[in-house]
Amino acid sequence: MRISVNGIERDATPDEEAEILAARAGMIQPPIDPVPDEISHRQFFQELANRELITREEALAAITSKTLPAEFEALVSAILDEDIEWQARMALCGATTFLRTNWFVDYFAAMKGFSSAYMDDVWRSANLIT
Repeated sequence: MRISVNGIERDATPDEEAEILAARAGMIQPPIDPVPDEISHRQFFQELANRELITREEALAAITSKTLPAEFEALVSAILDEDIEWQARMALCGATTFLRTNWFVDYFAAMKGFSSAYMDDVWRSANLIT
């Protein structure tokens, strides 16, 4: 099998040929981009609006006036421990970045029925917003 590498055509090695044939057969999945550790406050709320999980108006209010979207307000209010509820409000309103490993991300995902993989994808997509 002939391949082109950097504009030069040559015979493929047995390993390269096997990889090409496996890819053609759909046996190799393209690599998945790593999940960024953190995204900005704006990227987070903008991506949620892009996914229609909150409205554009709620995303803008979260950024400009630190007003929680209605669904977030309900999730935070559902926390029974007052100290933890306060911590969640402080983190959501005061953070300049959101860590993927923050406990509230998993809480939000669980309450919405989202998988960890879905939240990873939210982080990847948000990270692309400039």
